[in-house]
Amino acid sequence: MPANAPNTADSIMTNLPQNAILTNIVPVTSPARTLVDCGLQYPFVQAMAMFDSALRQGIVTREQVMEICDSLQKDCGPVLRLLRYTNPLNENGGESLCYATIIDEGFAVPELQHVFIAPQSPQGTFRVDFVWHTEDGRVIVLEFDGTEKYVDPAMTDNHSVQRVVNDERQREDFLKQAGVTAIIRVNYNEVRQRNPLVRKLLEAHVPMARAHPFYERYTDVQGRVW
Repeated sequence: MPANAPNTADSIMTNLPQNAILTNIVPVTSPARTLVDCGLQYPFVQAMAMFDSALRQGIVTREQVMEICDSLQKDCGPVLRLLRYTNPLNENGGESLCYATIIDEGFAVPELQHVFIAPQSPQGTFRVDFVWHTEDGRVIVLEFDGTEKYVDPAMTDNHSVQRVVNDERQREDFLKQAGVTAIIRVNYNEVRQRNPLVRKLLEAHVPMARAHPFYERYTDVQGRVW
């Protein structure tokens, strides 16, 4: 190498993008900057799973994402909206997609992973994906069903599809005994297509946040509503 030739590592270090970190001398953006970039590039309903997962795993904090937004000379409105609603209690990408679509369609923000006491059930308690407690005393539950629920032996306990369906019906009976007034079941395709999900939410009279500002909720890093 000629004496005056630039050192490759030095060149990389000199030209690193803002907020970048090095992994084996390969420049990559920090987790917070990556989230910001994704939040600006992808639609709200697609980016939500990234934000939920990052917070759930403790990879990044809301404050770190805000610091990146403050350092950029661009409109970070989409990222701020994601930060407002992101909830680490969403357990997988499907739940995040369903949650974000509910919000994007203007419905009230649901409470996540709510536990109901069911004394008449052998289990004693049931945890549901989403729930709304309305001002008029109704309790609406939404369960997001993945296909694996019916075909993956690890999730069905090697039970038949009919057994799984019967267990679901029994679960719904116990939830109603625990005070639930309406139960909505949706799958990935219904969420992705939006209209089937929206129809079910409207039929169950889930409140609209735009019409009822009371239902606009905020969550902390543990997903607790405040």
